[in-house]
Amino acid sequence: MRLLTYCNLVLWQWLLPVLLVLTAVVCAVRTHGIPVRGFCRTQREIITRLLRRDETKQRRIFASALAATMGTGNLTGTALALMTGGAGALFWMWISALLGMVLAYAENVLGLRFRRILSDGTVIGGALGCLKYGVRSKAAAGFFGLCCFFASLGMGNMAQSSSIAQTARRFGVSAPAAGVVTALLLLVVLCGGRERIGRVAAWLMPLLCGFYLVGCGIILLRNIVLIPDAILRVFREAFGLRAAGCGISASAFLHSFSIGLRRGIFSHEAGLGSSGLLHMDAETDADTQGKWASAEVFADTVIFCTATALVLLTAPEAPYLNAGNAAGWLLHAFTAGLGGCAGCFLAICMILLAFATMIGWFHCGASCARYLFGGRADAFFPALYVLAAFAGALGSPEWIWAFCDCCNGLMALPNLYAMLRLSDSLE
Repeated sequence: MRLLTYCNLVLWQWLLPVLLVLTAVVCAVRTHGIPVRGFCRTQREIITRLLRRDETKQRRIFASALAATMGTGNLTGTALALMTGGAGALFWMWISALLGMVLAYAENVLGLRFRRILSDGTVIGGALGCLKYGVRSKAAAGFFGLCCFFASLGMGNMAQSSSIAQTARRFGVSAPAAGVVTALLLLVVLCGGRERIGRVAAWLMPLLCGFYLVGCGIILLRNIVLIPDAILRVFREAFGLRAAGCGISASAFLHSFSIGLRRGIFSHEAGLGSSGLLHMDAETDADTQGKWASAEVFADTVIFCTATALVLLTAPEAPYLNAGNAAGWLLHAFTAGLGGCAGCFLAICMILLAFATMIGWFHCGASCARYLFGGRADAFFPALYVLAAFAGALGSPEWIWAFCDCCNGLMALPNLYAMLRLSDSLE
């Protein structure tokens, strides 16, 4: 555990924030800021295509990618960011979303341009394709595949089943029972292959997103007079401005900047390499997939994390909560707005978000397992994934999350290296 903690400290507090920002800036220059510069036009194009009947496969890819990106981090992660970094952390989460849109766009454009479809139908794209065929480093591709393989079992699976078990425990359901039910439901979905996963994601994500945003909207309408003050507080604290005297605190600024940037990256996952794997089966051109991926980052952080943050910032103060009790603050804020049904509302959202992440991340793990172990992976990886879901419900949340952070950070390193090496291909 100490080794994991030290590894995460080096990766997430020092190394990755610098590398992610540097890569985003380089890619923004190479692409002339396309993901951000043409944002409104891109969103209109995506919404139009989502409504077309002949875009079924693209809708499923979009839903699966959004399912993998969105998770419990959009709720408890946002609460923890505000609790540890202040209201200003939300502003830096927005900045990280802009950087993430550039990273997601570049990651998917490069992933498709260096994609190869083998004679047996196996697709090697995303970071795997960039590293193997672009950078021409089988070692780096293997390292990424191994880290992503374990990240899918950890972040994409065990961490989510752990969250489901903890949520179910509040309603008297034991961890083993929650683990069994989660594993069985996951087995039913995975038995249908990529087709069923896409159908479930395409059905689940619009329902879940709408349900959560309606709940947040009801609360924010009740607190509408408090929203302007909350937004002013976000901008004020983002730059270390004190409420009284308009003084500036450099330490508060740096703390808010660090927390917001890291939590934003953790939420939308841009730059880690998972997005390129989820989009590598697309049939459209690389530029279009890059735009879809940037829209996923926007939806995840700017829309959903902002909705959660405003609910928290407009809620009555809760001095009885312990520092770091993000879940308690979240429940307090939603209870103040929704009353007695808040617990059920949050439980449904948490469980469905976690399950959606599990089915979304399966494709990432399966793709890397197939790359590492060949056709044998199709036989053992689904079974391993289902077993991991049961184990996650019984495991220690602290150890699981430390393991997840480490795997995510390690898989980002070769992906960012490939993006920097191949950035001239974006022009």
